Amino acid sequence: MTILRSKRFAFVNTKQNVSKKQVFIFGSIVASGCLSGAFFIALYIEYLHNPAFHAFVQSKGIFL
Repeated sequence: MTILRSKRFAFVNTKQNVSKKQVFIFGSIVASGCLSGAFFIALYIEYLHNPAFHAFVQSKGIFL
């Protein structure tokens, strides 16, 4: 990492041989994390606004 005269950061990649497989795996991990987070947010919103879903979830022993 180097600092330019304008005091902004410039990130320099010194490792040039990153394989496409590594980039794909890392991207897949990030994407799956984002999708699971969105799923849990949607589930929680549904839990808050639907009394029938609220009762169903509690009857299964899951308390959010």
